[in-house]
Amino acid sequence: MKRIMLFAISVLLALPLMAEEKAHVTGRVTSEGRPVSSVRVSDGKDIVLTGADGRYALPTDKSTGLVFICPPSGFVPVSKDGLQPAFYAHLEGNSEDEVHDFELVKENQENYTVLFVTDIHLCNAAFKNDLKVFRKKAMPAFRKVAGEVAGRGTRYIINLGDLSHERYWYEYDYNLEDAYSTLLKAGFPGPMYSVPGNHDNDCAVISSRTDFDAGWLYRKVLGPEYYSVDIGNEHWIFMDDTVYENSTEIHAKPWPVGSAGSISYFRGLTQTQMDWISKDLSYVPSDKNVIICAHIPLLSDNKNGTAFKPEQLEQLSGMLSRFGKVKVYAGHMHRMQYIDSQKFPVFEQWTVSAFSGDMWESAPNRLLGIEGEEGGTFEVTFGKDGGSYAWRSHQRGKMVLRCYDLNTVGKRYRKDKNIRTQMEKFPKRNDYSKEQYRDYVLVNYWLYRDGETVEISEGGKALKVEKVNWEDPLFNIDYYVEALLSDNKVAPSQDKVPNRHMFAAKCSSAKSTVKVTVRDSEGKIIHEETMKRPKSFGPRMK
Repeated sequence: MKRIMLFAISVLLALPLMAEEKAHVTGRVTSEGRPVSSVRVSDGKDIVLTGADGRYALPTDKSTGLVFICPPSGFVPVSKDGLQPAFYAHLEGNSEDEVHDFELVKENQENYTVLFVTDIHLCNAAFKNDLKVFRKKAMPAFRKVAGEVAGRGTRYIINLGDLSHERYWYEYDYNLEDAYSTLLKAGFPGPMYSVPGNHDNDCAVISSRTDFDAGWLYRKVLGPEYYSVDIGNEHWIFMDDTVYENSTEIHAKPWPVGSAGSISYFRGLTQTQMDWISKDLSYVPSDKNVIICAHIPLLSDNKNGTAFKPEQLEQLSGMLSRFGKVKVYAGHMHRMQYIDSQKFPVFEQWTVSAFSGDMWESAPNRLLGIEGEEGGTFEVTFGKDGGSYAWRSHQRGKMVLRCYDLNTVGKRYRKDKNIRTQMEKFPKRNDYSKEQYRDYVLVNYWLYRDGETVEISEGGKALKVEKVNWEDPLFNIDYYVEALLSDNKVAPSQDKVPNRHMFAAKCSSAKSTVKVTVRDSEGKIIHEETMKRPKSFGPRMK
């Protein structure tokens, strides 16, 4: 019965103010009972500032259904549940005036650490066993990391989208609200800011304004789909860059239970959001560092340099050009990649690998991303002493790479009948059983950035290292082979699976020990690791 009522509730919650005249939303922003002036207050269209008395008055048509503040530097909004900052309030769907106050708490933001989590994809699916793996494996590790970071100073968590998965909202009676409740019950630490992912929309909704209406539950549970926050000397812009269509004409994948369409979307920003970003930036001084958080990456390594319409990214670049280099953090791809854009030089971007690995599906629940990255969280420091970053694996701590001995990998590829079937069906894949891979070592270094070097030595002698586009063999046996056996219709194409952070070198012996050294652009060693060969290969390897 709960899910039968979803669409009707969504329509009621999404109804805009129909009257032409605007209502007035007023209120006060305080901290410890004292007024906080010059705080930006918005309805997602217009922006006003609080006065010396902390009061604001915002004329609004209530069409977005929300009012929110941009928390100023040195403050964080209070939280009612210990997880989500209370920087917004829901508006009634009528023409009446409303009053909404906001309370801030002072916080030292000279230096702070952000834990980026993305693509948690909770769905309550028995075939994934996702809730159990989340509670038993991912959460204990994440709470430990969050505790360590908090012990060093100020900490924030940013959710880059896809907390839920609309494909399974109706099939498993578990939606975004349920996913958030699961976080609370598991003791997920806060404060956490969020952006919506493509899978955080209601797939049962198709209307004359599907993108807005399908976001009704996200707004109910997590608040505005786009907004900004000042932390220290950084101005954080949180974007909604999924325009949800839910078309009835696209049939690339089977429609999920309860869907009115094919859960389709396109990448980009609505004009309303672009206009709001322009207004928001007009209040930001040029000496601020601007950071963008979005679900879908703004940049890509294709010929256009973006998966957006290039003209929209050009427009956004123009808005941001006075701030120097703008950092972007995004998710969506379930893999790790750094891009310092040549086509759009304003931006440098980290695409963050998924908290869930590949949606809790790699077997036996190894939490691997699609290019072999460990499932986990990305830890980044900001502020006066900021600039450091680390990958925090759920299973293996601060892990940044994995080394493969392709001799033992090749042996598995030759003897496993399921892999042989896979290679026959998909001949463009890397078949590590072939002679051309013999005596090679393969290094998957998922935090690779342009300018860094990966060195591989054997017995103290440097080997010739190539940056290759070979697939990760562990993720192949943990996910793609299993998907082939189960005839998983939702799995992506298996024709060829490239990798953007692989390095290979040919050894002179099958039993030698090799040393892997990673240096930054200035030649400083940032990671070293030794691999004894032969090294075992299989689901439990490190």
